[in-house]
Amino acid sequence: MNAGLARLLLLLAAGALLLRLPQLDRRPLHNDEGVNAVKIQALWEKGFYRYDPDEYHGPTLYYATLPFLWLSPARSSAEISDSALRLAPVFFGAGLIPLLWLLRGGLGRAATLAAAVLFALSPAMVFYSRYFIHEMLLVFFGLLAIAGGWRYTQKPSTGWALLTGAAVGLMHATKETFVFAVAAMGLASAAVWVWRRRAGAAPQFPAGFKAWHFAAAAAASLAVAALFFTSFFTNARGPLDAVLTYEPWFTRAGGQSPHNHPWYFYLERLFWFHPRKSPPWSEGIVLLLALVGCGASFFRRQWPGVHLGLARFLAVFSLLLTLIYSAIPYKTPWCLLEFYSGLILMAGLGTALLVEVCRPLWSRLLLFALLLLAAAHLGWQTWKSSFVFAADRRNPYVYAQTSADLHNLLKRVTAVSRFHPEGDRMVIKVISPESYWPLPWYLRQFQRVGWWEAMPEDPFAPVTLVNSKLNALLDEKSNKQYLMAGLFELRPGTFFELYVELELWKRYVASLPKAPME
Repeated sequence: MNAGLARLLLLLAAGALLLRLPQLDRRPLHNDEGVNAVKIQALWEKGFYRYDPDEYHGPTLYYATLPFLWLSPARSSAEISDSALRLAPVFFGAGLIPLLWLLRGGLGRAATLAAAVLFALSPAMVFYSRYFIHEMLLVFFGLLAIAGGWRYTQKPSTGWALLTGAAVGLMHATKETFVFAVAAMGLASAAVWVWRRRAGAAPQFPAGFKAWHFAAAAAASLAVAALFFTSFFTNARGPLDAVLTYEPWFTRAGGQSPHNHPWYFYLERLFWFHPRKSPPWSEGIVLLLALVGCGASFFRRQWPGVHLGLARFLAVFSLLLTLIYSAIPYKTPWCLLEFYSGLILMAGLGTALLVEVCRPLWSRLLLFALLLLAAAHLGWQTWKSSFVFAADRRNPYVYAQTSADLHNLLKRVTAVSRFHPEGDRMVIKVISPESYWPLPWYLRQFQRVGWWEAMPEDPFAPVTLVNSKLNALLDEKSNKQYLMAGLFELRPGTFFELYVELELWKRYVASLPKAPME
């Protein structure tokens, strides 16, 4: 039976990859992806990375991406594709499915398979697996920590203790918000302990438990985190910066920000998002099944095939983490993945319960038909969100997304540069007080790009890009020696004006195909 389950999990993981891999470059990099791309560019070109605690995240994403860049055909940073950058999150997202193998003894076969299907099909999980950001790695390492801790409670050993500690260290080296997940894990463990005491069962340490296992786990966690934050022992200050980083992050979490949203922001995006001129989006089936799973975990005294301790731990962990993230004013939609992964596990348990209680053949067939329809609905939304509405603000998971118009801007600048005697060494000036990412990444092929936050004394260059909010009017100020050659949307509400030197523009226009004369 275990061999059959393993094959099914691998098959589902392969299916998850088929959903995640196609057309990875379908939408332009988000500004956060652009920042991460510039970070990996330095590591790839120079072989060195230094952790920056000033509102940047941890190193694991960059080191995990490096092998994919080595295997890609790119030989210079200008040749690195958006698709290559996004491969690491793709594989970590699909990797959640075989990771469930470690929890099979506590979840049971039905819940394990149901959770695997939901991880494979969830629109949120698929969409953000195709994002070059840290979240999918954080979710993977968090699930690995839970799985390792669970296996330790069943059969204590140094190996499981070290694995659990290493997973927590990897969480730390991925993103600062790991503290919320670790706190929820600790509180959930304490809740299960108290639960057993109140039920009259004296909690006991499992046979084989040794106190020094905790020390080994802590040492593994610190060692792994230090390994990454020191950039493999080349940056001694890294571990200190990993602590100091919390000052700006906590300031941001509680301060004023355009990313401050109401408490229900995540729940709305997941379970009922209905913008104008768009069909409603919902992963509500996951919430319904998760509530069933939580109810069974809290009120059942016995659950054949399911370890109630693990089920209650996952229920408390998921609910606590949902409350924590909902209470923090600063919200970006990809942060929901941490608590949503727990809800998916609970939805797997809810599915298993429904299968168990639907004993008559007709009721079980009806249940399977309804679950199949729900899975098809999730799959349809996944296709719409990741491919049809990949950069459309009507998509619940699109947030401050770079406009597809960026590609038109880049094509125009690249085409114009071919008619400049210095080509890629042509001077480009970018003038914008803010909101210019991911332009630094997409202009990387040009060697002489300057950046200004305010209008300089001399704003003129062969090509100048100006945030439209600055009201530059460079064509008028230059007596038409520099022409406005287009207005391009970088992201919703942010536009850039393209100015080109007159003679350069003439050479470019002269190269364009002429319309046939009638």
